[in-house]
Amino acid sequence: MESEIKEIKVGTSLPVILPGLGTAGFQWFFQVDDTSCIAVKPYDYTVDTMFRDAGTSNDEVFMITGKAPGKAIVVFEQRRIWEKEGAAINTKKLDITVM
Repeated sequence: MESEIKEIKVGTSLPVILPGLGTAGFQWFFQVDDTSCIAVKPYDYTVDTMFRDAGTSNDEVFMITGKAPGKAIVVFEQRRIWEKEGAAINTKKLDITVM
């Protein structure tokens, strides 16, 4: 799996937008190898919208915030919550440098 290389500054945030498949039961999960330099949190942008189309999946958004200088790797995997074993249907790997 190839990594996307990203640089952020301490105190700034990087949005990560991932395609949603919530209507099929899939959601995105993440793992961080070093939480001392970054924080990753889901961001619910749909709260800001008044209208959602029935039967459609919304993208999932995560905010990566720089806490301290350093490097971290974040791996996102899209899977069903009850299917923890086996390969994920989608993955995304980010190599983050915090300056």
